[in-house]
Amino acid sequence: MYLFGFGSLINLSSAQKSFKRVLSQKDLLPVKIKGYERVWNAIESIQFEEENESINGVFLNIKKNENSTLYGVMIEISDEELEILKLREKNYSCITIKKEDVLSFEAKDDLIAFMTTREDKLAKIGDKNCFIPFKYTQIVKEALNNYDEDFKKDFEKIFENYPFILKNGNYTFTDPIQNKAAREGTKS
Repeated sequence: MYLFGFGSLINLSSAQKSFKRVLSQKDLLPVKIKGYERVWNAIESIQFEEENESINGVFLNIKKNENSTLYGVMIEISDEELEILKLREKNYSCITIKKEDVLSFEAKDDLIAFMTTREDKLAKIGDKNCFIPFKYTQIVKEALNNYDEDFKKDFEKIFENYPFILKNGNYTFTDPIQNKAAREGTKS
């Protein structure tokens, strides 16, 4: 089975945290899919260091749009790896992207992706207490150095005119299981 990653999972060191096996950049196959677009609207409860209250961290998500295409990575995963990824991507729904919708690669199977679909976990312009963690944007931007120009260009527009204020600093997910899966992954 294959996973489609479109945010921090395009970053090898970030993705590695969810895998027991050692990944290489070759395991993150760049692909282009149709029918979806990348958006800033996935809410996760986070807390920044030296702050007493949690906030809504806004992270990348995908949403259906029949007129769009987007780049991401395809990673072959096992059932066990999927279960670990489900902890990391706790508030995302597991969806299926049809193999026919993969444009730049002949996929043998459909892809699984994590997409926030719950209305209460979707940030809307003007929502209070919603911030994009600057550190998250850097994880995604750093990863782009490993991909071709078309891949990079596809990400450019998400780094322009952010729909929410960027917030600097280190943060943790307020859910301890999710935080462990995102920060330490498979380490005991």
